[in-house]
Amino acid sequence: MSSTADRPDLRQLRIQAKELVRAVRAGDQGALSRVLPYFKSGEAFKLAQAQLVLARERGFESWGGLVRVLEPGRVSTAKPPSARLFEALEKGDDAAAIELIQSDPELAGVWRKGRWGWEYPLNVAAQHGRLEPAKALVEAGAEIYAVNQGDYPPVFNAFSDGHPEVGEFLLEASVRGDRGNLPPTFGCGIDIVLAARLGLLDRVMMQVERDPLAVYRRGCIGETVLHWPAHNGHVEVVRFLLDSGALIEADEIGLYGGKPLHWAAEHAPACVKLLLERGANPMSRNLMAGEFEGYTPLHMMARQPNQELECARRLLEAGADPAATDARGDTPLDVAKAKGRERVVEFLESRA
Repeated sequence: MSSTADRPDLRQLRIQAKELVRAVRAGDQGALSRVLPYFKSGEAFKLAQAQLVLARERGFESWGGLVRVLEPGRVSTAKPPSARLFEALEKGDDAAAIELIQSDPELAGVWRKGRWGWEYPLNVAAQHGRLEPAKALVEAGAEIYAVNQGDYPPVFNAFSDGHPEVGEFLLEASVRGDRGNLPPTFGCGIDIVLAARLGLLDRVMMQVERDPLAVYRRGCIGETVLHWPAHNGHVEVVRFLLDSGALIEADEIGLYGGKPLHWAAEHAPACVKLLLERGANPMSRNLMAGEFEGYTPLHMMARQPNQELECARRLLEAGADPAATDARGDTPLDVAKAKGRERVVEFLESRA
């Protein structure tokens, strides 16, 4: 590459990289012979790998190094490419994000410190509903089910932040990536605890069909498969899990403590009703030391800002004792008064 005339055109190289991906995936022997010195080829061969092959064939260690030589003026001295990628994803500048990813596919694997700890670009694309950049990141080799520091994968970010189209794409991409039999998703695209939390009944059923013992798995804070769907009001998910053998009196053991009924009692009366019908103890106790130690489900309900009185009614009808005290000696009424929950105070005082 001794002169400008000898230099390949970067746009043509990008086209060649895409053509190489298609050829390798189709089993073309000529393409395979180019790839085998660097990678095990196959259907999962990625654009980032094709770009690296082209770079290596031209004497460069990386695609990014090739880009910097061919178009040095494109390199920003103000911000590194990784920072510009995260910024483009957050601003919804799909074109800029995709250009950065295709120029340097290694960006698909960078991390940054976000609000909830370390995260990587696919998490951010999912959070902001950026479908086309998400596709570009996956094509570039991003790990589809990598969890951020909070232990949540991009597919969870997509669904929980209201971007089902990105979530569906990531579900299917994850299924293809784990080949239907690798943990933690086992071909379902999402693990059972997070699927239950989001109310994805079809994925919960798929997990249990493939592994009946999945109902005993726990999440990142030690919650069972029942805790989050009970809290979030996903009645049919709770019903299916109970029918499949999930433990109704199991405690969350990592952060807050309490049983599924404690979590439902916060603001999910339909789940409170179902759990009580299935035998949940209205006088169960939170065993974890700390702020909630000794709480009954009625205590937990009494402190919530939304003041869901239907939960209290169902608990009292099932035998909850409004005079029960927690580890500090406080009753649910005491908790409600301390938190300024006036409607709960009035309700409990009327039943004293």
